[in-house]
Amino acid sequence: MAAIANPEVKVSDKNGDSRQTFEFRVPDGSANIHLILAGMIVASLHGIEMPNALEIADQLYVEGNIFRNIPTQQLQQLPASCIESADRLKSKREIFEKNGIFPKPLIDFTIESLATFQDKNLSNELMGNAEATRELVLRYIHCQ
Repeated sequence: MAAIANPEVKVSDKNGDSRQTFEFRVPDGSANIHLILAGMIVASLHGIEMPNALEIADQLYVEGNIFRNIPTQQLQQLPASCIESADRLKSKREIFEKNGIFPKPLIDFTIESLATFQDKNLSNELMGNAEATRELVLRYIHCQ
């Protein structure tokens, strides 16, 4: 496509067998798109700059349906609550603060904001309780 769009520029053929990929879980409408995009850039730079990036990519590479073919211990569990997200951010904050992209006060504010939800066991508490789940969705997601 680059050669078609720029006929004067010589474009070399590249092997398309690369495993370059990343997982992006789309946030809801309450998310700050500017922070999301900055976070994606920081994460991308972090991956590119890692000295052992290829080894980690090979370890985490998944082919096929991860729920059928891949032992779950191969993949790190994502945070299941705001509290767990705050803890994860706390442990990884230096990645986001590097180069001054995310200022320390913003990271502190985000960790504190996430922690205020006190939702560590919320998933277990709501299991099988459709009415409580509905109330929670209506209260925080604003959809009916």
